[in-house]
Amino acid sequence: MAGIRVQVRKDGSVPLPRNVLDALGADAGSYLAITVEDDRVVLQKTTFDPFAEAQKKPDPDAFEKILKSQREGLDQAERDFMQRIKDPPPEVRPEDRPEFWD
Repeated sequence: MAGIRVQVRKDGSVPLPRNVLDALGADAGSYLAITVEDDRVVLQKTTFDPFAEAQKKPDPDAFEKILKSQREGLDQAERDFMQRIKDPPPEVRPEDRPEFWD
């Protein structure tokens, strides 16, 4: 394939011509691995595996973060409950009772 010139856009993106994407077997939503070699850029079609990405960058504090989030949720639920039992109960009208309708 002959060299193709493309212009870098203001946002830093580079449009790839359809024939380049076709040659890579890539289409919308495909992932491309980009490698820079000296003054050249090499594109290679790849797949995205979120599990593999997570294994590359494990978060040693992930379990603690989940526990903290759950504790915060439980604490908030307890505060809400305690506030509601302190508030006066709502007025019960006769039509709110099931026997009213019998």
